[in-house]
Amino acid sequence: MNFDEILKSKREKSNKDRYKNFGLKFNPFPKSGTANINEPGEVSKVLTPIDPEAAESIAYFVADSLYSEDDTEDHKLIGTITGDYGTGKTQLLLFAKSLIQTQPKKAFVVYINNPGTKLSELIGSVIESIGQEQFKKYLWSQVLERIKNEKRYRDKLMNFIQVSQIQMFPKKDPFSTENEANHKLFLEAFLNQINDRSKRKEFNVVLREIALEIIAEKNDGDAVIADYFYNIISEDFGISKTWETVITGSGKYLDKKIVKLLNAIITIIQEQGFERFYLLVDEFEDITSGRLTKKEIDNYSHNLRALIDKERRWCLLLAMTSEALQDLKKVSPPLVDRLTDREIKIERLSSTQASEIIRNYLSLSKEAPDNDIYPFTEEAISFVNSESGELPRILLRKIHFLIERAVDELEKGESITRAFAEKHLSKE
Repeated sequence: MNFDEILKSKREKSNKDRYKNFGLKFNPFPKSGTANINEPGEVSKVLTPIDPEAAESIAYFVADSLYSEDDTEDHKLIGTITGDYGTGKTQLLLFAKSLIQTQPKKAFVVYINNPGTKLSELIGSVIESIGQEQFKKYLWSQVLERIKNEKRYRDKLMNFIQVSQIQMFPKKDPFSTENEANHKLFLEAFLNQINDRSKRKEFNVVLREIALEIIAEKNDGDAVIADYFYNIISEDFGISKTWETVITGSGKYLDKKIVKLLNAIITIIQEQGFERFYLLVDEFEDITSGRLTKKEIDNYSHNLRALIDKERRWCLLLAMTSEALQDLKKVSPPLVDRLTDREIKIERLSSTQASEIIRNYLSLSKEAPDNDIYPFTEEAISFVNSESGELPRILLRKIHFLIERAVDELEKGESITRAFAEKHLSKE
């Protein structure tokens, strides 16, 4: 075998040159066969689900949740996508995300590809999805707005920098726009004008007390949630350290506060003008995969049931294997009953559906888009689908491999036939 020739072929051709004999700009099929969770929404929309019943079910889920009555706080709708490993559950979730975000109604969508082993981790992922800095900005704006608009708070803070008779220069306004962007700037604007060290410490305490009071009032007087949010705003531990205290050690008590925590997050999001909140959770089967003890699964199930029952301003769409759903049903039938308001099942691929998937992917790369499956033949696709166990993930992985071999060996106008596929897949 000439290793140099194999490497030279790729080394000396640009990607554009490499695939041009087939009218392609690049190999559009994922190497791993799995959906790219970072791909743009327009790509997800091109890759419309092949299973027409699954696609229709997703459309109804989005329509029924997004356009439910506006004059009620009950937005809740829960769906679970089920299917074997490799049937395209992640792609269906991404399609749902794209569908929601391209509607005129403003909805905030959080996609999480691993639910974690505790509900507090799931909520942490929600904050991560919003963006740590953005979430801090949302929280801080709530606090600052109240401080600016209520005289008792302003006076309490401004008393620390009253001008004495011997001062030569008037005090600078710490409420000026350049000092309001975040907690740190606001704090420094005051501390820079307080010379007494003990007064500086006292100011820190007073500002913290004011912020905690404001945040607690926004969250039904809950001091635990207020303290957690203030730690995020003030960066006492830094974001990652703050979240670490939630899921380990002294933060364990927050597992009991999950409902209030999600409620607070949804309120913050709604205040930014979003009308709906969606949580899309992939690989939910992880909670039944042996990572958790029976007691931990029981606790997770109980807490999630409470979250579903008590917070109604959200929509939840999960993806898990059919087998995992049955395992979860043995552990917690009441939870499964709640998770399957809508069960959206994905079946394995027919040959016609396999051709349609390949046609859709090819359209992403063709220099002159058409509705053809070239460079493949129908017989080749049918064979590869059969060899893949009719699973999209394995099909796409094998198709990617065949494209790479074809550009090395076939001339312009030649097709990837069943014989070509048999020859190369036997070497995989």
